[in-house]
Amino acid sequence: MSSSSETQLLKPYRGNCHCGSFIFTLLVPEIVSAESCNCSICRKKGYLWVIPDTTKGHKFDVVKDEGKLTEYVTGPRGTKHKFCSECGTGVYALCEKEEEESGKGIWVNVKAIQELKIWDLEVKEFDGKSIGPPYQPARFDGPEPTAKVENGVVYHGSCHCGAVKVAVKTKGPLDKTYQEKVMECNCSICQRGGYIWIYPTSPDQISFSEGSKENLTSYACLQKVMSKTFCKTCGVPLTNVANELMTEERIRASCDNPEMVLRWRNVVWPINVRCLDRCASDESWEWDEKVKELTVERVDGWGMVKPGYVNP
Repeated sequence: MSSSSETQLLKPYRGNCHCGSFIFTLLVPEIVSAESCNCSICRKKGYLWVIPDTTKGHKFDVVKDEGKLTEYVTGPRGTKHKFCSECGTGVYALCEKEEEESGKGIWVNVKAIQELKIWDLEVKEFDGKSIGPPYQPARFDGPEPTAKVENGVVYHGSCHCGAVKVAVKTKGPLDKTYQEKVMECNCSICQRGGYIWIYPTSPDQISFSEGSKENLTSYACLQKVMSKTFCKTCGVPLTNVANELMTEERIRASCDNPEMVLRWRNVVWPINVRCLDRCASDESWEWDEKVKELTVERVDGWGMVKPGYVNP
């Protein structure tokens, strides 16, 4: 049992998946830092963790649960990763063995917490990659991208479970020499998904293995012009595609700047760098090393997107 002095140092937080099907509260010391793990699932989903300690009075409570959370089990200790099947938000993970042993078995993704300025947090690195047997990503076995791209380099990737396998041809290698746009956005959906976007300019720069698209689901939000895709089984986010239900007529009727929206969605086919595993032409390419060399632009989507997202 925590002492009253310890309890007074705890701060309440509220969080949710993007669609609002799952809402939770968290009682922990003020969040000024978060843990970034380099294991395969945490890297692909872009998690930043805060870990409540129930032996010190920290609490994680469910406020609303519409039964849409999907459970994906992975790792040497059978960690259960919970993500929303509707919007793809990775909310928390549960390691029952860790909870029994130390009271620190619930790991909450701070990117799902409301009103928290993620980019202001101190990020502490954790080498989860070194725990247990090495992860073996699924080998891409589909057709290579057909686009003709100057200095084209092909990368293969997948979701974590291997049900979705993808390839992308970039203009130049993904390393410190890469000159094209790379972006992180803090809008309500991009922050929750942990995306690092790159922007192919032709749909022919991306290809999938047979059957992969059948394992994708998508979520359209905000103005519903675009849809974020993610694996139905493990929740790893992959691409940002045009929402087919949003016709040109609907866009012109609902968007403040329809011409800009129509131009944008017809000239880029964004893909999340986090889903990539290897370079087809360079076996020495390592995600952990090379992606950190990229110049990533941070965009204040939270402030730019209007009308803004309303926290439930």
